[in-house]
Amino acid sequence: MSRFSKTLSSIINSVRGKSDPIVLFGVGNFESITSRNSIGIKAINQFAGQLGLKWIDFPENCSKISYSPENHLLLVKCDTYLAKDNFEVLKRLLILMPNIKTDSFCAIHYEHLYKLGIIEGVFGGRTRHNEALLGISSVFQTENYHRIPIGIAHPVDDISFTTTPYSIHTVYQDTVKPFVVNRFPDAQMEMVDRVIVPSAAKEIMKTISNIKKHIAQKNDGSEFDLSTFKTPRIDYNNIDTIQN
Repeated sequence: MSRFSKTLSSIINSVRGKSDPIVLFGVGNFESITSRNSIGIKAINQFAGQLGLKWIDFPENCSKISYSPENHLLLVKCDTYLAKDNFEVLKRLLILMPNIKTDSFCAIHYEHLYKLGIIEGVFGGRTRHNEALLGISSVFQTENYHRIPIGIAHPVDDISFTTTPYSIHTVYQDTVKPFVVNRFPDAQMEMVDRVIVPSAAKEIMKTISNIKKHIAQKNDGSEFDLSTFKTPRIDYNNIDTIQN
């Protein structure tokens, strides 16, 4: 642990010194938070700011972390060039803090299968369509962890996205990667910053409450019913209320 700063060592020791740390994992790249696939970073930044938490550089793990000892809450945001490589950050975290478990882990991530602005806390559900989640699921060897997908729309549905002759071979595959790595247009960015990100921060708080209830029930020895969690779905009826 001597290779880390005193602050980092203190956080790592605090997290692994007590069971059931709640981990919020922001998917994306905190150096390019205007890109669609880093909207999870924007949400976790907003949440950290609301709690008054400070970020600590963790260059050895290509990330920044923040810790709230009162809530035993660890926040992580990644700095890998591609979101699909975020799982490397998670792998190293698990080596340092093996007490991180899936039932108290939450990934905050972009979702290109949801309409812009749709946000829904979920537990489990398929992750193969999302490159960033695919890596996380491979590390945990399960898809049963908490997630907060944030809708960024699909290139087929977003009229602001212009395809090129080089990205139009198979619409539902080849256009996804350039779409998610490109930045939001200015008109959408204002909505993202003023409406979508604050809504995602509220959803993070709700998910933490659910995780705490789960931990309390687990420690009491009572069975926890995962059927209380919603499964991933696209709800087109919510988009109007989110925009207003």
